[in-house]
Amino acid sequence: MEVGARRESGTIYTFYSYKGGVGRTMALANCAALLAKWGHSVLVVDWDLEAPGVERFFVNASPTVLEHRRSRPGVVDLIAEKAAGNEINWLHCLINAYPFQDAASVSIISAGRNDDKYISRVQQLDLPRLFREKGLGLYIEKLRNEWTSQFEFVLVDSRTGITDIGGICTIHLPDILVLLFASNYPSVDGVLEVLRRSRSQQSHLPFDRRRLIALPVPARDESRTELERANQWKRIFAERFAEAYKDWLPSDKTPRDALDVLRIPYVPYWSFGEPLPVVEESTSDPTSLGYAYQILARFVATKLDWKKALSGEFVAVPVSVSERPWNQSWLDNHRNKATRGLQEAGWKGSVEIRFFSPNSTINQPQDRLLTAARLSAIHTFGWPIGVVLDREDVRPRPTAEGIFAEVKTEHSYDYWVLTKRGEFYTKMSLFEDYKTEGAIFLDTQIVRATEAVTYCSRLFTQLGADANTMVRLGIRHAGLRGRKLTTASPYRVWPMQEVNKDEDSVDTEVAFTLATFENQLVDLVEKLCSPLFLLFDFARVQRSVYEDIVSKFLQGRV
Repeated sequence: MEVGARRESGTIYTFYSYKGGVGRTMALANCAALLAKWGHSVLVVDWDLEAPGVERFFVNASPTVLEHRRSRPGVVDLIAEKAAGNEINWLHCLINAYPFQDAASVSIISAGRNDDKYISRVQQLDLPRLFREKGLGLYIEKLRNEWTSQFEFVLVDSRTGITDIGGICTIHLPDILVLLFASNYPSVDGVLEVLRRSRSQQSHLPFDRRRLIALPVPARDESRTELERANQWKRIFAERFAEAYKDWLPSDKTPRDALDVLRIPYVPYWSFGEPLPVVEESTSDPTSLGYAYQILARFVATKLDWKKALSGEFVAVPVSVSERPWNQSWLDNHRNKATRGLQEAGWKGSVEIRFFSPNSTINQPQDRLLTAARLSAIHTFGWPIGVVLDREDVRPRPTAEGIFAEVKTEHSYDYWVLTKRGEFYTKMSLFEDYKTEGAIFLDTQIVRATEAVTYCSRLFTQLGADANTMVRLGIRHAGLRGRKLTTASPYRVWPMQEVNKDEDSVDTEVAFTLATFENQLVDLVEKLCSPLFLLFDFARVQRSVYEDIVSKFLQGRV
């Protein structure tokens, strides 16, 4: 994508079942996990307000999701605040889960803040009145447009039955309905009636909508144990859902072909708890539940393109973080230059910050780089990362690859470089060496990590990267041996005085997208800093300390 070009809007899939017990939420969660694994940006929205809990499927991989649901607003809170004349920024609702290590996250908007008032907030929602008097329809359309501008795929978990909430999920929100049903007539008739109603009522919305497409998926398939009866029901399904399948099936394929491919088998082993078979078992065994979810996820990823979904063409997705490594020779070259400069200036310790995007096509001239660097600098704590000064001997200089600056003063040493492609590297003397020799200030390093992530986001935004830009950011501390861990602030009590006797350096790295970094900020900072603190006799900093320092930094208070 060219810088500044508009990305195609994302697609909203509503997962719907007329009755419960067919594994609708489980199917959605496993599809979301695979979409993230394949490098797509994916948002899950839990609209099953009376029986919420999609986040529980991600607890094993990301244990903090339950804690975040207790503290962060969700769908109920968005609607309730809108009814009260306010609006919550939905970005503040995002909970990020990582079902696959080193893959993109699944972003979640839960049903709502899980506190002792959740049930009463749900019961107080008068949706018909909110549509009539509070413009809820326009607000939902606004959310829909913002979600699809930030994410390639939005997966909505809908309430069962025919309800006002279900109507939002099946009429107002979706581009495609994923209809899950069991082998009984109420289940089949129910989803078909909802599809009929949704198509009819979507045509009366005051917004442009294409014909609502349906992806019928037979769930709890018993073909392995009851083949004859399962085949009888497949014939029923093929007849009843023929029109829905023909909307998108190739001319040489029949509804029965689709049913044979898309069925979700019933496997008793996976009926306990909230599992992710696509993570815990192989997806290559055609008899496994993980394989069935992978097939469904392929159709979701390819927007129901039969050929691509079944031929493997769907894997041509945006480059993932792990597929494009650092330019190590470039990094080593600047690290060596900066290290010599640091030593010549007489400084012992240092902190390096580096970042780049593996999926961005940034290509900016040197003067644009300078403007972006100047506008991105954060002046909350001392000299900012990527400091831009106008004095002749220290101002940034253009080079063939981008821009470069080296700033030497009696207080500090700063070396930084920014390339036309958005690759950034800096090496700075430790703030501690100017204040207290032989120390590492835990609060200072948390502040620096917060600044690094925030500066990175601001810089990429200034360079024209879109919200789906993926970033890899690393921090390396050196000159650590013999230092003690303490605090810079006299108001922050740290009674222990741990000394690092062995390791002289530590390197940490994180990955995130510009769309979600703000809601991940505390997590990212903790991941960047905790390996440093552990070197000091296994020291650990409480989560509340990270939250307090990050919050104050964002408020301009250090």
